[in-house]
Amino acid sequence: MIDVKKTSLFLFFLCILSIQALAPRAEADAKEGYKRIVSLAPSITESLYALDYFDRVVGVTDYDTYPPEVSSVNSVGGNVDPSLEKILYLKPDLVIGERNFHHDLLEHIESFGIDTLELTLHHRLDDVKEAFFEIAKKVGRTDRAEEVWKDIERGLASRRRHTTKNLQKEASMLVVVWHDPLIVAGGWSYIGDIMKAIGIKNAAESKEYSFPAISREELLSYDPDVIFLVRSKIGMSTTVEDFIKTIEGLPIKAKEGSVVSLEAEVLLHPGPRVLESADILLKALKLSL
Repeated sequence: MIDVKKTSLFLFFLCILSIQALAPRAEADAKEGYKRIVSLAPSITESLYALDYFDRVVGVTDYDTYPPEVSSVNSVGGNVDPSLEKILYLKPDLVIGERNFHHDLLEHIESFGIDTLELTLHHRLDDVKEAFFEIAKKVGRTDRAEEVWKDIERGLASRRRHTTKNLQKEASMLVVVWHDPLIVAGGWSYIGDIMKAIGIKNAAESKEYSFPAISREELLSYDPDVIFLVRSKIGMSTTVEDFIKTIEGLPIKAKEGSVVSLEAEVLLHPGPRVLESADILLKALKLSL
């Protein structure tokens, strides 16, 4: 005859043992965090790399160029129009995108039970910092984010001291990302904030936009000492020849040997590579003065 009381007691202890056996595995899974991440912007990919989380990235965009290992990661398409089909094929457990470009797509992805993170990236340096820490919090790397950003702040301060010490006079710089129409880094931009932090005057500081289009008349009124043309490996890239044609006939100081063209794709990726961006801006200034 079955002893119901003993059987119930046995089942109770068996249940306890099962829970204890499963607990370490659940704890381990929690520590491992996300295992398959799709990044929908180069600056997001670069943020994950800075946070030592790049090994979890399984999908990026056609415009990702850093770190070098990114060339072996699957692409899900362009920044603005990534493919939902390609994203789902990669079976991600987290997709990170940008509010302006990916809001509807991220909502659709969530409907498949996939976790998402929506960020604001393409504005001020403070927005970049906030987005960086949002990513860090999401993947459990806040301590690492603190270290990275402290290094950035120390590096910017050091570069400002160097600029103040070595620059004979305050020079104004106009950062141009396209020539037709003439699109520049405005006063409300990641680039403009870095320039200010390291002691370079942004000729277009009065334009309260990130990347405003300016007229020939506005360019003449700014009359910058230095004009820096930003070249990129992928996407839009202007040349000195194209730019000179655009400003033909304008009596601008910088035409006399102070139009500089450098590959500076990092300036178009508002992420944690702030000090690299600062060094490129300083290099452009040094080459032209």
